[in-house]
Amino acid sequence: MIVSSFSGGLASAISTERAIVRYDRDQVAVWFSDTSWEDDDLYRFRDECLKRWNIQYIEYREGRNPLEVSRDEHVIPNNFLAPCTFRLKIDPFTKFLQECAKPVTVALGLGWEEQHRMITPKKRYEAIEGVTVDYPLMWRPLEFRSYYQIVKDDWKIEPPRLYKMGFSHNNCGGRCVKQGQGDWRKLKINFPERFIKCRDWESDMRTNPVNSNYAFLKTKQGGETHPLPLTEIEKSWLDIPCGNIFPNETEDMYGCFCGF
Repeated sequence: MIVSSFSGGLASAISTERAIVRYDRDQVAVWFSDTSWEDDDLYRFRDECLKRWNIQYIEYREGRNPLEVSRDEHVIPNNFLAPCTFRLKIDPFTKFLQECAKPVTVALGLGWEEQHRMITPKKRYEAIEGVTVDYPLMWRPLEFRSYYQIVKDDWKIEPPRLYKMGFSHNNCGGRCVKQGQGDWRKLKINFPERFIKCRDWESDMRTNPVNSNYAFLKTKQGGETHPLPLTEIEKSWLDIPCGNIFPNETEDMYGCFCGF
């Protein structure tokens, strides 16, 4: 059995497609963890992909969204500490793998440019007896074409709208707690109500002395790391044209299934 972890993004979709092409369709299943915070268009993309693949589909939804998980655990999440990664994705997926029939191969959508991320999930999931981890995007021939164009031109499926808006991912409706300034600014421009809720949640959490020195983002000054609250960076955006999308200010944030 091959279980492909599908996040709703382009890389995991291409990875799933490659697994289906290599193996018998009946051997491949899709696992999707719903964070209860996804963009509406993710579900449209998921459904069109499932119609194309026509394979077994497994969905998990814990019920809390990432901010609710983080509040319950009394932390402000960031790209180094995000309890939602474990509670909503890794933990339930691990439990599923422990209980399902073996042998099973986990297919993850990490490609040649993300090889530094592959060690952690391989070690974690292969600690379960009968489980191996594979990376279909690493199979030869390597795919150097744009995933966006493959899905749009070859599959005739419209990619998730967040990519067209300039987001670097399709996670959590554009408000992934691991993302950098660039994606937070795109969130404010495209979904101001989502940005405001995150900004106000962070501000409220920071009133607790335990969290006063933490924020979604951080900055380095004089060799020291300091929190960078959304309220502060929002002020710095006032005089910046909307066309500037901070191309170099997106955190290295992918990795919910990697444990980063």
